[in-house]
Amino acid sequence: MKAIAAAIIIGLVGLLLVGIQQYRFFALSGAMQLETKSKNEAIAANTESQATITTLRAEAQRNAAYLKDLNQRIKASEDKAKKAKKDFDDLKLNSKPVRDWAAQPLPDGLRGKAASGNKDHGNKTGSP
Repeated sequence: MKAIAAAIIIGLVGLLLVGIQQYRFFALSGAMQLETKSKNEAIAANTESQATITTLRAEAQRNAAYLKDLNQRIKASEDKAKKAKKDFDDLKLNSKPVRDWAAQPLPDGLRGKAASGNKDHGNKTGSP
């Protein structure tokens, strides 16, 4: 009887140990599946980030090229404006028709003076 009781106790302890091992196996299996899912999500997010980075780098290169072209156009426009101003100044100095036109007096109305004729400006001087 003692042997049977001992065998039953040993069997129960063995069964308990096997049950604990099965529980640990399933717990680790679930944790591994969770880690695998998290790893795959991280890889997908990383791939998307890399695509975004590539797109942003290409956009930055396009913007740099556009800015370089824009600066060249601005420089060309400034140079053209300087040349036009120089040509205009030369024309003012060296062109007789322009000098003659510029030498003409301005009309009275443009100089801030009243045009010819008596205009009453509302000044009351006491003389009727």
